Amino acid sequence: MFRIPILALTVLLCLASLSCQPYSAGLQQSVARADETAATAALRTIAVAQRTYSASSGGDFGTFQQLREGGYLDSRFNSIQPTVKDYVLTMEVAPKAEGQAEGFYSCKADPIPAGAKAGRHFYIDSTSSELHVNPGESATAKDPIAQP
Repeated sequence: MFRIPILALTVLLCLASLSCQPYSAGLQQSVARADETAATAALRTIAVAQRTYSASSGGDFGTFQQLREGGYLDSRFNSIQPTVKDYVLTMEVAPKAEGQAEGFYSCKADPIPAGAKAGRHFYIDSTSSELHVNPGESATAKDPIAQP
């Protein structure tokens, strides 16, 4: 007597849970893209700060601390490896060598945590204003340019 309603209810619950999976996956993807947008915006902010710092320092680029203390970056960048959303930023800076017009910097944005479900990895440096992207590992200048 109760078998048919219980069976119908079970089928209905299974169908309802299946319909939630694409919505949840889409929501997770939207959150990941929002985190990527925040990370790429931070990299672009760093690139502008580095260009401005370099113009005022005779061609050298600054660390996060130097850029922050000079007023080129805000308090979000208040550590050696600051985080923006679910991304950690790392920067390398090399002073200009004799005979060079300027030094070199590179900055990476890597998702936290890393892994198959993590976001993409981004890279920018002093040789170009283009962002490079790698879907599975830390990006470099050799990776493709990120498309908008």
